[in-house]
Amino acid sequence: MGMADIDIRELRAYEPYCIECGETGPIETSSFLAFAWEQAHDCATAARTAEVAQAS
Repeated sequence: MGMADIDIRELRAYEPYCIECGETGPIETSSFLAFAWEQAHDCATAARTAEVAQAS
């Protein structure tokens, strides 16, 4: 039985991060999508969401 023919490729991952509140976004393989998350991120909404999750 021979070995499988496997092609290994390197993927780059980008993890968006908000400097103001410290929240991290989803890990993306596209720098554009990571940048889009950073631009759309709203610290006040993220804080309210975290408060609701802790209250539950």
